[in-house]
Amino acid sequence: MGYLTVFGINFISSNPALTFQSNVSMCFMLKSQKKIAATAVILVAVLLLSAFAVGQLLEPVDVDTYTAQAEKVFNHAKTMLEQIRNVTLPSNIHLYVITQQDAVDRWGKPSADANLAYIQRQENVYKTLFIINETDSLYQATVDWTANWGATTLGNDIYVIRENFDPFNMPNAEATFVHELTHVWQPNLPYTLTFDAEKAHTALIEGDASFMGDVFVDQYEATASPSLSVGNVPVFLIDNPALNALHPMPDTIWQLNFFPYDHGKIFVNALHDYGGWATVNDAYWDPPNTTSQILHPDKYLANETAQKVSSPTLAENNWNTITTSRNQKTDSFGEYFIQVMLDRWLEQNETLRASEGWVGDNVTYYERGSDYLFTWNIKWDSNCDASDFYVTFHNMANAAGATDYGSCNWSANGRYLSIAWDQSQNTTIISGSNIQAATQESYFGWS
Repeated sequence: MGYLTVFGINFISSNPALTFQSNVSMCFMLKSQKKIAATAVILVAVLLLSAFAVGQLLEPVDVDTYTAQAEKVFNHAKTMLEQIRNVTLPSNIHLYVITQQDAVDRWGKPSADANLAYIQRQENVYKTLFIINETDSLYQATVDWTANWGATTLGNDIYVIRENFDPFNMPNAEATFVHELTHVWQPNLPYTLTFDAEKAHTALIEGDASFMGDVFVDQYEATASPSLSVGNVPVFLIDNPALNALHPMPDTIWQLNFFPYDHGKIFVNALHDYGGWATVNDAYWDPPNTTSQILHPDKYLANETAQKVSSPTLAENNWNTITTSRNQKTDSFGEYFIQVMLDRWLEQNETLRASEGWVGDNVTYYERGSDYLFTWNIKWDSNCDASDFYVTFHNMANAAGATDYGSCNWSANGRYLSIAWDQSQNTTIISGSNIQAATQESYFGWS
């Protein structure tokens, strides 16, 4: 049975002063801002990608015994990380045991409240693009997920959540600490300006930490260190009903949040295969800036970066551009976001083919009173790639059950969506709004 860590994304944007996180993890590591990081760790049974109430599955153990075991495994993990990575960790790293309620009180609802406006805007985008259902609540997900963290890192302080983390489950428990301690060691990364770049940076950070956890597990299984465990080890009851007692969460959000861990680990593994730890370490000084580079490590090694894309011009100037909390007027969603959007409704081979020609995009969000409008201009490598996405997007909207009212326009749940294809620029331009007229081609001077 392996272990898995899950990163929590900031929806429309991330403000270092607010530190809103949307899911199981707070390991969003803008280390340039005092290396504030927190990682959520979920123990996984038989590849079941779900967090669950571990406390309901474990045999009771008193706090002192629990803490002693956690500290024992933690201290050994420090030695193992230093040996594997040939680094020296700071001497002032501390381990704390907290409860689910402690986590919610510290990082759950207050963070969600501070970012309520951004959550609502991202809901508008996600629901218009059929990424989530109309009844889904991203705000509730922010609060609910905090209680499912297993371990978090804040600076040099590492916290484990008692109900969710099992220090007796070896080698997973120590692999978790190796993962967390990697975050303490990792160099600073520059501040990111887009959703896509943040995902890419976090994929390096979390991918490296997850890869380190795997390296430790391989060494542990080769050497078998029984002294780190004790008798009467709690077991995971795979068929326990608690596994299915989760608050519902859209699969698309899971996929976006897992990206830095699963795809990030594959990316770091590719760098390690290419040039060993030296290549992995060098990536911190020249980090990937697109999810496309994470999905295709050869693009990173060839220094293929995103192309600059502009926002389309609106027919009316009474819309207010909403800046992200990165203080940017526009954003970029990236190749992986497109994959997840399409994959919810279509076959994976179709979605991969339709997204891999991505070379850049621009997302701009506007408001006018209670109305919203967003434009998403996506640049493609060729006209063939643009055509492929254009057709696939049509297939997605139709598969989602939207009302097709002609000329590449759809509606659902009081939201309107359109797509246009600029063959001269190899771009496709998507617009979404709660105002039908604002998504018409004539509104942008396209016809």
